[in-house]
Amino acid sequence: MRYTAPFCLLLVIACLSACKKSTLTISPLASLKVINASVNLGAVKVNFTDLKGLYSSITTTVAYGSNTAYGVNAEKIVPVTIVPSADTTKVAFTGQFTFVNGGIYSLYLAGQSTAVDTVFVKDNIPSYTDSLYGVRFINLSYNSVPIKVTLSTAPTTVQFSTLAYKQSSDFKSYSAKVTVATDTFQVRNANTDSILAKYPIVKPRFFNCTLVWKGSWGTTTGTNALGIMRVNNY
Repeated sequence: MRYTAPFCLLLVIACLSACKKSTLTISPLASLKVINASVNLGAVKVNFTDLKGLYSSITTTVAYGSNTAYGVNAEKIVPVTIVPSADTTKVAFTGQFTFVNGGIYSLYLAGQSTAVDTVFVKDNIPSYTDSLYGVRFINLSYNSVPIKVTLSTAPTTVQFSTLAYKQSSDFKSYSAKVTVATDTFQVRNANTDSILAKYPIVKPRFFNCTLVWKGSWGTTTGTNALGIMRVNNY
C-alpha cells in the first residue's frame, strides 16, 4: 500500500507524540527518628499534619525505651505533634520543623509524663572505610547525676566525659576487629566514679549507634529502672 507524503508526516508526528517522556516529580524528603525515653509517658503516636482526627487511624506507635524512624517532607514547614497512645487528647509535644532534603534527624523524648522534655538533633552520621564502628552517648535520665563512660578494658580512661541531663557526646570510633568479640561500656557516676551500669556491644563493623542513659534515679527494677537503650543509626 502506498502512502502519500502528508499522511506519512502525520504518522511520524503521532509516533513522536506517543513516545514523549513523562516528567516524574520527586518530593524532597528527610528522615526523623523519634526516641521515647520519657518516664511514665507510655507509647506515643506521632502526627505530621494539623488534623487531630487522624490519631484514630495512626497505627504506628513508639513505646517507652524504643524508637521509630519516619520519612518526612523536606524544604517546607512540617507540623509535628506527639500524643500518648492511651489518651490522644493530651499533647506531649508540638512544634514545627523545616528539614533539609536528605537530612537525618533525631527527636528524643525525655523528662516524665507530667513534664516532657525534648532534644532535637540534626545528625551527622560517620561513615567508615576501615574496620571501625561508632558510638555516642546521651543522658536522658531526668533526675540522674551526671555520668561519664569508660571501657571495661580501660576503666581508668574516660571514653565520654561528664554528661549532665540532656547532654550528648559526638560519635567516637572504635576498632571492629574480632581480636576481642565485644566492647563493654561502663556508665559511671561522674561524682563518685562508681559503676551504675554496663553495656556490652558485639562489635558491629561499619556501623553507628547511640547509647541512651534512661530511667529514674534510684529505681532498680521495673519499666523505669535506670539503664541503657540502644538506638541504631547505621
